[in-house]
Amino acid sequence: MKRITLCCALLLQLPALSNSHAADTAPAWQHCVEMQDKAPAQSELDCYRKLAQAGEAPQKISLMPQRATGLEQEWTPSNAPLSLYKLNYALIYARSSQPNNAPTSPNPLNQMAASQLDDRDMKFQFSIKHDLADFERYGSLWLAYSQLSFWQVYDQTNSRPFRENNYEPELIYSIRPNELFGDSPLNPGILNFGFVHQSNGQAKPRSRSWNRLYVQAGIERSYPGERRFIALLRGWRKINEDPIVDDNADITDYQGHGDLELRYSQNRYWEATLILKPRSVQLDLAAPWSAWRLLTLAAPGAHNTNIHLQYFSGYGESLIDYNQRHDTWGVGLSFPFE
Repeated sequence: MKRITLCCALLLQLPALSNSHAADTAPAWQHCVEMQDKAPAQSELDCYRKLAQAGEAPQKISLMPQRATGLEQEWTPSNAPLSLYKLNYALIYARSSQPNNAPTSPNPLNQMAASQLDDRDMKFQFSIKHDLADFERYGSLWLAYSQLSFWQVYDQTNSRPFRENNYEPELIYSIRPNELFGDSPLNPGILNFGFVHQSNGQAKPRSRSWNRLYVQAGIERSYPGERRFIALLRGWRKINEDPIVDDNADITDYQGHGDLELRYSQNRYWEATLILKPRSVQLDLAAPWSAWRLLTLAAPGAHNTNIHLQYFSGYGESLIDYNQRHDTWGVGLSFPFE
C-alpha cells in the first residue's frame, strides 16, 4: 500500500511540469506531420513546399520517448522500418537496496556460489518493433525485440562487468476491434496475441529463461490539453518445460500470470508509466530537458533528450533476480525513436 501511495503522489505532481507549455499553440508545420500515412504522399510534399515558400520550417523540439500519437496508431503498420515498442532509456545511476549476491533456483543445476556485487548499476533498455505483414482490417503481424541490461560500470575492481542482460524477442498479432467488428464503446482500442521468449543467454548454473503465450487488451482516453491516459491489461500462460531442464520452474510464483501498464501523458511534454504485477511495481517518469529549469540554465538550446526517473520495488526486476526482492531508484536519460 505504501508503494502505491508513493506512486500516486508522484503522479499528482506531474501537471506542474507542463504549465509552461499548456498555452502553446501548434505550429503550422505540425499539420504536415499529421498528414503522414493519412494522405497521399504528394499532398504531404505540397504541404511542406508551401511552408518553405512562406519561410516557415519545422523547429527542433524535445519529444517524449512515447507512443502518444494514439494507441491504435501505435499498432497501425506504416512505412517506418522500425518503431518504438517499450520505453527506451539509460539510467546513468541506479542503486539497489539489496544486490543479489547468491541467485537461487529450485533446479539444483542452477545454484550459484555467492559473490560480492556493487549495489550500483547503469541500467538501460532498448525496445523496437517492426510490422511483418498488414492484413488491413483483419490486423497485422509484428516482430518485436527488447533488451534490458545491467552494467556494473562503477565496479572498477572487477573490470566493470555486465551483471545481467535480458533478451526478449516477441511475435505479435495485433487487431483493432473497431475496424474488424465495427465501432462500439465496449471494444478495446487494440487486442494483441503474442508469443514471447525471455532469457539471459547464459549457461547453467546462471541460465534463466521462460516462454509465454499472452493476450493483451488496451484502452485509451483523451483529455483537454493534449493529455492522454492508456491502460494495457495483459494475461499470460507459461509454456511448461521438463523440470530437469527448467531454469526457474517457480517463476510464476513471483512474476504472476499477467501485468497492468498505465500511462498518463501530455503530448511532447511528459509521460508517466506505471507497471503493476502481483508482487512488484515500477514507476517511470520522463520529461523533456526544458521541463527541468536548472538543466535549461546549465545547457540552454534545443535538446531532443528527456530526463528519466525510475523506481522499482518487488521481485523480478531482471531474470536473475526473479525470486529476490529489492528496491531500486535510478536517474538517467530517455530518448525518442524516430
